[in-house]
Amino acid sequence: MECENGQVAANGTGLCMATPRADPLNWGKAAEELAGSHLDEVKRMVAEYRKPVVTIEGASLSIAKVAAVAAAGEVMVELDESARERVKASSDWVMNSMMNGTDSYGVTTGFGATSHRRTKEGGALQRELIRFLNAGAFGTGSDGHMFYRLWRHVQPCSSASTLSSKDTLVSDGTKVNAADAFKIAGIHGGFFELQPKEGLAMVNGTAVGSGLASTVLFEANILALLAEVISAMFCEVMTDKPEFTDHLTHKLKHHPGQIEVAAIMEHILEGSSYMKQAKIQGELDPLMKPKQDRYALRTSPQWLGPQIEVIRASTKSIEREINSVNDNPLIDVSRGKAIHGGNFQGTPIGVSMDNTRLAIAAIGKLIFAQFSELVNDLYNDGLPSNLSGGRNPSLDYGFKGAEIAMASYCSELQFLGNLVTNHVQSAEQHNQDVNSLGLISSRKTAEAIEILKLMSSTFLVALCQAIDLRHIEENVKSAVKGCVMTVVKKTLSTNSTGGLHVARFCEKDLLQEIEREAVFAYADDPCSSNYPLMKKLRCVLVERALANGMAEFDAETSVFAKVALFEEELRAVLPGAVEAARAAVESGTAVTPNRITECRSYPLYRFVREELGTVFLTGEKTRSPGEELNKVLVAMDQGKHIDALLECLKGWNGQPLPIC
Repeated sequence: MECENGQVAANGTGLCMATPRADPLNWGKAAEELAGSHLDEVKRMVAEYRKPVVTIEGASLSIAKVAAVAAAGEVMVELDESARERVKASSDWVMNSMMNGTDSYGVTTGFGATSHRRTKEGGALQRELIRFLNAGAFGTGSDGHMFYRLWRHVQPCSSASTLSSKDTLVSDGTKVNAADAFKIAGIHGGFFELQPKEGLAMVNGTAVGSGLASTVLFEANILALLAEVISAMFCEVMTDKPEFTDHLTHKLKHHPGQIEVAAIMEHILEGSSYMKQAKIQGELDPLMKPKQDRYALRTSPQWLGPQIEVIRASTKSIEREINSVNDNPLIDVSRGKAIHGGNFQGTPIGVSMDNTRLAIAAIGKLIFAQFSELVNDLYNDGLPSNLSGGRNPSLDYGFKGAEIAMASYCSELQFLGNLVTNHVQSAEQHNQDVNSLGLISSRKTAEAIEILKLMSSTFLVALCQAIDLRHIEENVKSAVKGCVMTVVKKTLSTNSTGGLHVARFCEKDLLQEIEREAVFAYADDPCSSNYPLMKKLRCVLVERALANGMAEFDAETSVFAKVALFEEELRAVLPGAVEAARAAVESGTAVTPNRITECRSYPLYRFVREELGTVFLTGEKTRSPGEELNKVLVAMDQGKHIDALLECLKGWNGQPLPIC
């Protein structure tokens, strides 16, 4: 027996059996879609986003393509000719079935709970559908006319309008008819009357929900990758230990997201000048820092990894959705029937967006925890409180306002982490007794994306501030060492008769104290007796004097006798040396160059400082942090940070460093 779809009945049972497939439930294909690294996927997305033409053929639409069209740039949309014939066949079937008296939902019937009603006026039914669904209130004070936004990038579909030429719209506060509105928007094409089923297809909420989800996920993937790189930058400016990225730790945990995050951070840190210097300092003085770093850095791969996995899974779910058929009824031309089902149910959208929003909230929480450490002088390894960059800390509160704002952002982001899909209400006379809330969840996730961009841009500017402070710190410390050595030679090396003095042996201990002391603990007044530097230098001399024994009773060999002269000379020259070093950094003539230029994270620093022109913030200037933060936020909204982000990782081979 031959079945109506051309398949053959098996074993004479009369049952139409599908041809055996290797992956009948699609799990294999879903797993294959996750092959490769997240970084490679982001690169693919960016490349697709930048293509000038998006071709619709029903199988290869991606979130990047949807995001590109939604961005209203120069992207053109075209319908592939191979799809046009299939669309026409379905349309012809609908028209023929209606003329032949076939009963189909939404074509000859009413809608939802009132689908028991019947009509032969298919076009009028579609117009009524559009009319009764136009129940939204815009609160503009006008008389309730709909407001349509007409985009230039829909020109290929410009004749597909649900409007008649006499319908009234609002354009920039002025009422115009639809024909004039199209002219204003630069859309050229005629109007047509909706045919049977076309209105029903157009108002399917799953389409707009998955469309918004696509734009959200395009940004979420990039922001997740950015979080990995700036977490590595955080490690650099904190001069922390990169040991937490060692592949063995993450290999034993098995999670691919965690392994990739650690490998990316390992790549950034393996090429970092900051890490090389920190390693040298750690070997010389192992007790200067804790044995291991705090959770916000040390467990960042374990924290970010699951979020990457969630975002990737959501991305693939939405990409399946935007390539799916979600209409009802479905038209099967080959079998000559309309199949009534529920593919309009957008549960994959609601669930994917809820999960993505939770991941975004978790990323934001990590960024806030790292930011809080960075601005706190109890934890930031010698950087000034609030990352204050001015010469007078009493009149410079740096990023204090930004930290307060970050707390606010983080709180709102955590609130948005609450689920939408557990608030389903029965609707439309209990016909829609379960509904996905996919569009609402997409909207809330879009809000979360905006907040995460605020947090990411704020953190980026703060990291650049910290990088510049490290540059000042290194040059000032070098200047202080040089100045002290000069003073030692002048005041401690010899006695009054020109002979060598025992105090000259203090040189190594003095240098060690300078190395250990945080520059910004004394930089605004280096010779102040209230600040630690002078106290510790004096302690070195006092300890040498106490060890000098009976020689202290001889003026020619006494170390105590040298203390006042040493301090007097130091007070005369040290403030000038510190100021000169700082001024050299500000003028671009510093003796020691900025270490960031020798780091793989440099492209992001260069993007913020050079391409966007943000400045080093100090209380001496009237420029507010918000003005600089806004430069980065606007650039991120325009996607300008993407190339710098990917450049940081251009040398990564996609693998962790070997365990050896």
